[in-house]
Amino acid sequence: MRKAFRARKCYDSLNRGTGAGILKLISQKRAREILDRDDEWIGVVCARYGVPPAIVKAILFQEMTMMDLLDPVADLVVASNLSGKKDSSTGIGQIFGYVGLNAANFAVDNGLATYEALGIRSDHRLDPKNAKDVRLMWKKLRRNRRANIELATLNLASIAHEVTGGTRPDIAWDALTEDELKLILTRYNADVRYVTRYGERAYNLYRAFDSGQT
Repeated sequence: MRKAFRARKCYDSLNRGTGAGILKLISQKRAREILDRDDEWIGVVCARYGVPPAIVKAILFQEMTMMDLLDPVADLVVASNLSGKKDSSTGIGQIFGYVGLNAANFAVDNGLATYEALGIRSDHRLDPKNAKDVRLMWKKLRRNRRANIELATLNLASIAHEVTGGTRPDIAWDALTEDELKLILTRYNADVRYVTRYGERAYNLYRAFDSGQT
């Protein structure tokens, strides 16, 4: 109980003054329950792609607890296919279709997985500029929670590869600096070259999950 309290206190303090709790769809308690439910699968995909589970859990926890009423509305607009909006951040990891598509291509290009292994049916290389390809991926991310977690993990792997300038897809995560980790976590949320508040908050969550304070 003490450890759980400390983790909650850590996240609450990070969110103070940010409008936390307003129109939010998933409570911190529910987010922890979801992570506990999916703990085994998170472990499987993290082992498969060499990403620390605490990194993935930090991102998923943060994304879930940031969801508000506008998120499902955006999904419904995309699903209706009646407007010009063709993509939205969706699912447990709040991933855009084009981002999931790029993560899948990263896996294929680096021999980490095939489209078939990722459960993607395609007779051509997926193209982030192809609306049909993006929609195919968006539907998968929205409907399949496990796929969403797997592609969120691959997205983190691809970001780490980019941030470190690596020539190989396997990253020595334990050798990364605090600033590098914060930038990786930041870039899950925004295509910037500096650490944002999102990255700072996610890093503190990572430390809490890594130390077992959940």
